[in-house]
Amino acid sequence: MTDEDLVRRFVSDGLSDAVDVLLRRHQDRVLGLAYRILGNRADALDASQDVFVAVFRKAASFRHQSAFTTWLYRLTVNACNDHARRRSRLPQPAEAVDVASPDAIGRADDRIAIAGALARLPLEQRTAVVMRDLLGLSYEEIAEATGSALGTVKSRISRARGALAGGLGEPGPQPAPEQPEQAPEHQPELERKPGKEPAHRTARLSRRKP
Repeated sequence: MTDEDLVRRFVSDGLSDAVDVLLRRHQDRVLGLAYRILGNRADALDASQDVFVAVFRKAASFRHQSAFTTWLYRLTVNACNDHARRRSRLPQPAEAVDVASPDAIGRADDRIAIAGALARLPLEQRTAVVMRDLLGLSYEEIAEATGSALGTVKSRISRARGALAGGLGEPGPQPAPEQPEQAPEHQPELERKPGKEPAHRTARLSRRKP
């Protein structure tokens, strides 16, 4: 049965088994999103529990105008925002966020650096870039899940990628050691060429397919 069929079955027949199937089917997805938004496993577990309760209580409000997963993402984002407000602080990473396959990012210090860079982003930017670059959602799906305008979503993702590029950028080249000054009669005339500025790079997180 599809997710939407299970919701209809629960709403029409009151069979809790249908919601149990939905939760088992999507619990890893919910926990993964909450973990990447909040950066802390304990906080993510608390938020996920709120989502599971909300699915039971609000299933009748699902209007089938979008995919069940989009509605579930919105519940998850709301739960994470509520949890962050209750804690009255921006979430800080307690563990490295696994954002890519070992082939792409294999070193633990890389994962810790990415977790730290994500944690420094404003919550709205972090949520948008995680949903786009890690979950692979479209801009339209993110807008619907977060209740934001499409242009706002694009702006948040652009700003987040720019901030991540700065936070994860490699150190620039070290200046060459100073050469001893030559005597005027032996010093060749050199034409000074303007150096090239490094091109601006935009960060885009690798995502693992669910």
